[in-house]
Amino acid sequence: MKAKALLTVVAGIVLAGCAPGPVSSGPGDGPSASSAVVSASPTADATSSQPLPSASPTPQPTPVALHAGCPATTVNDGSSARQHSLHAATTNWSGYVARSSKSFSCVQGAWTQPTPVCPANGNSSLAIWIGFDGETGSSRTTLEQIGTNTDCLDGRARTFAWFEILPRDRFEQEFQLEVNSGDRIAASIALVGRSYHLVIQNLTTGGVDDTLQRSPNGRRLTAEWVVEAPTVDCPSDCQVASLAAFGTVSFSADRAILAGQTGPIGDARWTRVRLDLESRTGLVKARPGSLTKDGAGFAVVWHHR
Repeated sequence: MKAKALLTVVAGIVLAGCAPGPVSSGPGDGPSASSAVVSASPTADATSSQPLPSASPTPQPTPVALHAGCPATTVNDGSSARQHSLHAATTNWSGYVARSSKSFSCVQGAWTQPTPVCPANGNSSLAIWIGFDGETGSSRTTLEQIGTNTDCLDGRARTFAWFEILPRDRFEQEFQLEVNSGDRIAASIALVGRSYHLVIQNLTTGGVDDTLQRSPNGRRLTAEWVVEAPTVDCPSDCQVASLAAFGTVSFSADRAILAGQTGPIGDARWTRVRLDLESRTGLVKARPGSLTKDGAGFAVVWHHR
């Protein structure tokens, strides 16, 4: 959402804190129609010509249905014990970050939309997203993200899908895609030429939406899978919103592409950072668990508003 990760010191270390557009596939140009052969009748009557056969229609490419997910590449699946891992605390993000010295070209993830418990009075909020940049170092100046958001106001919840390109967008940009509690959501961001193709799909209803955006200064040196307490009231009075009580958010199929090869969060080619969401006084608000055996899934558990 409208904030990059705000990080605190952990274990003596200061840590700052896709599918391409539809591509036609299928057979190419069909075979050309063969010339008709005129044959003579074997009778003594005058020679008659047989009718010319009609040309076969040229096969047309079958359109590829729009869906969330990175393009197919060779896959390096499973977590590696050799992967360098870090643990940090932030005031607004909880989840996992992949850090690399080289640029990622696609990130994807999926989650089940939770059912938040909204307070009878006041407001709270919850954002779930995947993205590039925004976490640390030279990638911190930009952020390309796509996901879902639930805003609670006086006991009522409103959930919607969105994307945001920072620092260009002042607010998240809403999609028309319908999202409800319990829906299975998938999303991806892929570099296509000089643009980003952002796709979000409701796997439960079959609905899908996408957009093509530019982020000229994006470095893509980090990829993220995040549950966030969004920053609100910007730019005049930026502050982290109360985190809506969401129970558990379960992520899966969390992968990224680096140098033409797809890998899970636990891929040894990059550094894995696990992020706890804590208040400035150290109160844990949300915390991710360990990665699943395939290195591509985890769950974030809510602890406190």
